[in-house]
Amino acid sequence: MEVLGNRITIDRQRPTSSSYHFTGKELESERINTIEDLQQLSPSLNVDAADPFNSSISIRGMGDGGGQTGGEANVGMPSSVGLFFDGVYLSRPSMMAHGFNDLDSIDVYNGATQGTLYPANVTAGVIDIKTRVPTATTRREAFFSYGSYGYMRASALVSGKILNNLYGSISYNHTAQGGYIKNVRYGNSVNGYHGDSVRTQLYYTPNENLNFRLIADYSAERETPTPVLYKSITVEGVNQFENMSAALGNHIITGRTTDLDYQNYDTTQQLGVSPQISWRFGGGWKLSSISSFRYFYTNPVMSDPYSINVYYNSGTNVRDRTWYENIRFDSPQWKTINFATGFAYSGESLNTNAISQYSDGVSGAWYKSTSYDNLTVYRYGSLRDDYYSLYAQATAHPLKRLTVKFGFREGIDDKSGTFRRLNKSPFYSGVLSKTTALPSAMVNVDYDLDNLTKFYVALSYGKKAGALNISSGSAGKAGFDSLYIKPETTESIEVGLHKDIPAAKLDFKIDYFNALVKDFQTQGYDTETQQTYLTNAGNYRSRGVEYTMNWHPIKNLTITPNVLYNDTKYLSYDNARCAPEVSLQSQPPASCNLNGRPVFRAPKLSLSVMGRYEHRLNDKSSLYATVRYSYRTATFATVDDSPSAKIPAYGLLNFSLGYKLKVHGTSLDTSIWVNNVLDKTYYMSLREGDYGSVFGWMGTPRVIGGSVGVHF
Repeated sequence: MEVLGNRITIDRQRPTSSSYHFTGKELESERINTIEDLQQLSPSLNVDAADPFNSSISIRGMGDGGGQTGGEANVGMPSSVGLFFDGVYLSRPSMMAHGFNDLDSIDVYNGATQGTLYPANVTAGVIDIKTRVPTATTRREAFFSYGSYGYMRASALVSGKILNNLYGSISYNHTAQGGYIKNVRYGNSVNGYHGDSVRTQLYYTPNENLNFRLIADYSAERETPTPVLYKSITVEGVNQFENMSAALGNHIITGRTTDLDYQNYDTTQQLGVSPQISWRFGGGWKLSSISSFRYFYTNPVMSDPYSINVYYNSGTNVRDRTWYENIRFDSPQWKTINFATGFAYSGESLNTNAISQYSDGVSGAWYKSTSYDNLTVYRYGSLRDDYYSLYAQATAHPLKRLTVKFGFREGIDDKSGTFRRLNKSPFYSGVLSKTTALPSAMVNVDYDLDNLTKFYVALSYGKKAGALNISSGSAGKAGFDSLYIKPETTESIEVGLHKDIPAAKLDFKIDYFNALVKDFQTQGYDTETQQTYLTNAGNYRSRGVEYTMNWHPIKNLTITPNVLYNDTKYLSYDNARCAPEVSLQSQPPASCNLNGRPVFRAPKLSLSVMGRYEHRLNDKSSLYATVRYSYRTATFATVDDSPSAKIPAYGLLNFSLGYKLKVHGTSLDTSIWVNNVLDKTYYMSLREGDYGSVFGWMGTPRVIGGSVGVHF
């Protein structure tokens, strides 16, 4: 989608495929403030934000396959879900952790059919976030929301004309959530956060054919991420976690409580600047350019989740710098065909400095080795990634009702890095480098059965970049060749139907998809060195059915159900890491076979149902109510399909009641609301710990609050 003056147009080259579109007003009304919140509206989306740096996103069960069983932060593997913010590629989901403000829209595109239009690794799908462009219309807005557990969100915006043809905006956003996990050791609450962000824009349009947009933003966030004990398992009649805890005095406590001698803290800062140009010139041709530079920094201070001091003041300090450029030419709209072609570049320079600090006495007893006593392990990593691509995509109309879109992108990924580990299993990788070709292609055929019915078929092929396995665990187990991870390939087909039924005041979309992922990039484990590492682990399949509907059964009432049924399975995963239920046996196998098992982080059934009713009292005021219910079936949280690390099914009910008033050009919107009305206990993520323990990051309990918004 592009903005020309005050006119919004849809990208003519975007293929028809399964997607979810949410306007900024809808997201504000539904109190969707973060990427993690967004999965309550989009059933295909799954976000794991337990670790502020290693947050991961998947769509239809396809995304980041590593980092789900704990261990060292491994920076060498990208996600196959592309995250774009005002056209700028964000290399890590954590770069959107500060939350949303001044949104125009968010589109969630499912599947790999977008891979020839969007650069970088988008073999599972795209999340495209757009903010509002400043215009001549003056906008002054303020918003304040407060709720239980110290929830607060405050934002302010000023936008309008600065000089002739020059418009600007500046917005500020503050978010906070008090902790809802009680640390009985000190009597305080943890697992909260607070953050601030500011974003400014300039928009210059000297004539209707040329516009220039400059965007700059800064954000800072501090949080206390805290897992709680979910369960510990008994194998062959022995619960090793309970036995070790009893021997060393670790206090076992579950629910929304914990007993921590040291608490976790994480500080994140980032800034970015993006100049963007759009120019229409002779004959209807168009040139557009999006450039950016971003800086991301996080400094976690993490400790063990126990009441005894096993390790403390640990974590991975990360400095990440990214560059991005996308130049695109669009042809005129000829009678039967038009096309777009261009060049894209994204670069990343990342440095990590990790430390694991073990205590005196307790650590050695806990890990049954005195070598851990007073041990400090240092790990230094660096990564340089340069991705170049040329692309072309065309839209043809060979028949009146037939549209064919086809595209191709050839990418070259040049990656290099080093890893050094000191004091425990010392290791130096040397300089690792790898250059790979990453082609992608798509064909999309649309046929309009009539003016209200569209049938489409979409075929796609894409490669996600290979990885550098900057961890000593891999080399120790499989040799230095294993430090190079092959690209992950996705082949998919999607068949869908879009239908409008004006007489029933509804429209719906239904589609069937089937995707095959080869050379799955995921996580291995070296039992001798207790280290995780990356590996290629065979193939898996994602297939299912999606259904979306917009229905207006009576005036001013809108009901929107979104449903996804997703059947994911490992087709070949012969040498998988064994789940603790197996690895803790007296004579465990070296590896396990997961063939035919479900893929982790992919609920079989996900749905959301939104309802909104607004009743006008008079020409100046109205009442409205919103209801939202989202549900997900149980899903494995870790790549080894451990039954103990399976997130139980849960459903969330949210409600709001509001009043709108407009007087003398000023609009007032007040509401009271309840999130998680039934106060459900649910888990966003689970991780396997020591000796068969499983720790989880809990979802927010019931929060009751109120909001006031003023537009003038």
